Amino acid sequence: MTSATARLTEAESSTVRACLERILLSAPFAQSERLQRFLKFVVTETLAGHAERLKGYTIGVEVFDRGPSFDSAIDPIVRVEAARLRAKLREYYDREGRDDPVRLELPKGRYAVRFEERFLRTVSALPIPISREGEATTVTVAPHPPPIEDKPSLAVLPFTNMSSDAEQGYFADGVTDSLITELSRLPDLFVISRHSSFVYRNMDKHVQEIAQELGVKYLVEGSVRRAGNRVRVTTQLIDAASGRHLWAERFDRQVQDILAVEDDVVRRILAVLQVKLTAPDRVRTGHEGTRSLEAHDCLLRGLERFWLSSQQSVEQARAYFARAVDLDPTYSAAHAWLARALAFGWIMYWDPRPDGIDEAHEHARLAVDLDPQLPQAQSILCWVQLWRTRGEAAIVAGWKAVAIDTNDADAHLFLASALCGSGRAEEALPYIEKGMRLNPHPSGFYYFVLGQCYYVLEEYEQALAAFKQGVVLRDVFYPNHYHLCLIYTLFGREAEARAERDTLLRLTGGRKPILRNIYLDEGVSRVTEELARRAGLIE
Repeated sequence: MTSATARLTEAESSTVRACLERILLSAPFAQSERLQRFLKFVVTETLAGHAERLKGYTIGVEVFDRGPSFDSAIDPIVRVEAARLRAKLREYYDREGRDDPVRLELPKGRYAVRFEERFLRTVSALPIPISREGEATTVTVAPHPPPIEDKPSLAVLPFTNMSSDAEQGYFADGVTDSLITELSRLPDLFVISRHSSFVYRNMDKHVQEIAQELGVKYLVEGSVRRAGNRVRVTTQLIDAASGRHLWAERFDRQVQDILAVEDDVVRRILAVLQVKLTAPDRVRTGHEGTRSLEAHDCLLRGLERFWLSSQQSVEQARAYFARAVDLDPTYSAAHAWLARALAFGWIMYWDPRPDGIDEAHEHARLAVDLDPQLPQAQSILCWVQLWRTRGEAAIVAGWKAVAIDTNDADAHLFLASALCGSGRAEEALPYIEKGMRLNPHPSGFYYFVLGQCYYVLEEYEQALAAFKQGVVLRDVFYPNHYHLCLIYTLFGREAEARAERDTLLRLTGGRKPILRNIYLDEGVSRVTEELARRAGLIE
């Protein structure tokens, strides 16, 4: 008793019918006449040997009372209800039906029921497995991630601003950013992402504790003092286990030499860690971005504003990035970040222009043309191409980004988003998992992409847990709220769906539509739009 096409004995059929009646009377199904009718129809037809009749058109007409002109390619009612049915069956078997002698399953993409006799329950006790091989772990990052054994691992902590002017904090942050970027481009190092490093700004913790939380062996600390045209950078490399300083040095230079100072720091760290540069690695290291200190300064000021992620701060960042491009039209990083700011504003409907994404694409494309080896340029091009519905082009750019910089957490994030948006969620999961290891304190954006993967795979409970965690981390990042509303609507949890909708309308000032549809897979896109309509998120 395992397949949907094999004829069952009368005794086996009787067992299936008894299990069906139990399901129809259970809590997940008792209040949904539509789902009861749907499940009873597909089980009855499958038992009768009519699996070949179970097509979208037949179900739409016979179960959901659509007329003879019904077209399942236009009206997604069957796909939406099938997703609800699968979710309700999982809920039933996780609770009341865990000991049923037969399990009824509706395979994704099919409507003939599969019967599994005396199934073994293998559901993990943890809410969101992020590894499908070996022991599962949760997306809530463990206090002590497993250490990296095959290469030196480090985190660059935020450099302290020692300048008399507190507004020079952006400059100290820029030094930290540059060191993370340059070190992460070397494949023989494991480097923690900016987001997780900056969690420790102004935090009073011992180096051993920080290193354990990040799963690294070494920490880089330092300070920056800027006075007039002079800058002093003090840096130290620490063995976290012993707390011993392996190297420390002070650099006193002209401000215009700051990029050379950063390159010197990178070379000294590599020498202490005995990391040898291959010829390609030498090409990767060093700043080839701009000779304009003013353009670089605008980029740093823009990054400080961008990471606040509000509409106002992103618009301010866009202005700084645009100024950097004006000052140096050949500055690849400035074009890349301008593209990211433009795309973010367009996605969130802060920029109402229909062609806003095309402007973002122009700058992303130019960034790659100016420096094909800049991972940020390739990863941002990946993201922009996804929103331009160029799925394959997005994936190609994402692959290039992670190949150039295996430590770039955002490159893994954007590639996962492109794969998931293209309907390839199984392929996307390892990339978002790797991104979250590089970023052990991930933002709500990372949980959003993880949730999307499970949403596309119709693992809705897993998706709910991810979106909820994203909301906990940053309540104002409303894509997580949006998908929570969709899934609650799918489950028929009206009060929770209404609460999420109210939150969304509050965050967006009542604007509709709220968020653009990222899904290029036709089936996922139709289901998403239908759920959004039911939830009152679109007109």
